Amino acid sequence: MAKITTNSSRVGDSSLSLRLNSLHQYYQNEASIWDIGCDHGLLGLSFLNYEQVQRINLVDPAAPVIETLRNKIKATYISNPKLFIHHLPGQEIKLDPNSNCIFIAGMGGKEIGEIILNLIPQLSSNDRLVISPHRKILELRELLHSKNLALLDEEVLREDGQFYQIIVLAKSEKSGQIPLYGEKLWASETGKEYRNHQLKHFDLHQDVASRQYLSFLKSLNS
Repeated sequence: MAKITTNSSRVGDSSLSLRLNSLHQYYQNEASIWDIGCDHGLLGLSFLNYEQVQRINLVDPAAPVIETLRNKIKATYISNPKLFIHHLPGQEIKLDPNSNCIFIAGMGGKEIGEIILNLIPQLSSNDRLVISPHRKILELRELLHSKNLALLDEEVLREDGQFYQIIVLAKSEKSGQIPLYGEKLWASETGKEYRNHQLKHFDLHQDVASRQYLSFLKSLNS
């Protein structure tokens, strides 16, 4: 899947980080943007000047985050009709009828999984999910594997000493299409570093899922 190449967008005096810019580049001309768990709102706001974007939804369950964001919007983008701020958990989102590019990042795999379960019945063939979990990735991928979702792309990147998976999904007619451990993650130089990191990290765990994951990682060298 070819990503749209964009320059790192700027909002005020802040630029998108490597991770946010990597998420941003998976946008493919959808009419509505959803930035779920938006925090500072930088990712969603980076689409403000895209003519094809009709609506930008900034979503966060934390009241202080929403208050700060509303003040920021009021001071800077008060007349822009594209912006909508939602103070609610992602598990309660109702999607727009237009095509949606849905970003979910900055939270654990369990929470992302709950949000995706809410979204799956609402998804159309024109929508895409771009997710980047912080933790509980094995559990999340197992959930995704069991649902009617297709893998469009995936990558791993490293930022500030941390590794992040980015997984791009779309609605599918059948389940089982999301590989449990990833396919494209491991070939790049960053992927090789990630493999070594995972080998060390999961060697501390003795549960069945972790041992199976370790066996897979070790097989990559065979």
